[in-house]
Amino acid sequence: MGYVDDPVGSNNYIWDNFQCKHYDKPLTPSQIWVEIGKVCYFSFNNDYPFPRKYYFIAPKGIGTKLSTYLKKPDELKSALYENWDNYCKNGITDTKAIILDSYLKAYIDKLDFSIFDKISIIKIILEHSKTQFHVTRFGTQLPKRPETPKISANVGDRELIYVKKLLQAYDSHSNDEIDTVNDLINYPKYNKHLKRSREDFLHAETLRAFSRDTLPKNEFEKIQSQILSGVIDIVEDDHSNGFDKVKETLREAKRLQLPTNLLSSCLTVNDR
Repeated sequence: MGYVDDPVGSNNYIWDNFQCKHYDKPLTPSQIWVEIGKVCYFSFNNDYPFPRKYYFIAPKGIGTKLSTYLKKPDELKSALYENWDNYCKNGITDTKAIILDSYLKAYIDKLDFSIFDKISIIKIILEHSKTQFHVTRFGTQLPKRPETPKISANVGDRELIYVKKLLQAYDSHSNDEIDTVNDLINYPKYNKHLKRSREDFLHAETLRAFSRDTLPKNEFEKIQSQILSGVIDIVEDDHSNGFDKVKETLREAKRLQLPTNLLSSCLTVNDR
């Protein structure tokens, strides 16, 4: 089931149903009459609303006859009526027989049977391949990592804290006061370092987004944690200035031996 609205405390929500049937042959009409009968009866009985969409899914696909019915909603409804006594009357619930009386039939007459459809297994797999669960579920290779874009001329909002910390490091190393990026015009060493650092930041952010879109949660954070563990003693050691501390920390981060991670195959020096 897929809920568009929160079903808790309401009987007027929107939802889609995905009915999975695991048979060794393509799905036939006789295997789905009771399922259609259930959703008709229980929505008639106000147990839940009639769904927005109702999909049939089977590993061997949908048979020709059922496929034809799904393309012709009126014929599907008529065939349901014809097969009600054989499949639905005693198959919907164990507690009683569900008779297709005039009230229930009048309700079903008004239902839109075009909601019933099929989804192929290949379509499900292709859609699943676009999620962060696909690689770990099927053991496939990671898709190609997106190219890292060029840094912008101006510092972006996501970089502000990072760049501010670097400026503080340059300021502690310089004899002059450095507060803004514009102050670096006369300092080629700091200016080049900031450009490289901003490029590295963008690499890491690209990896973060790639991990978010292709893998389960926390894979990127696991790498962050390992690198932090590897450099923390250098960070907490005594340094004459912040710029030297930054450079020593970066050197160590680039040569760390990291444990295998799902992102290891696409991790670059810039990311570190």
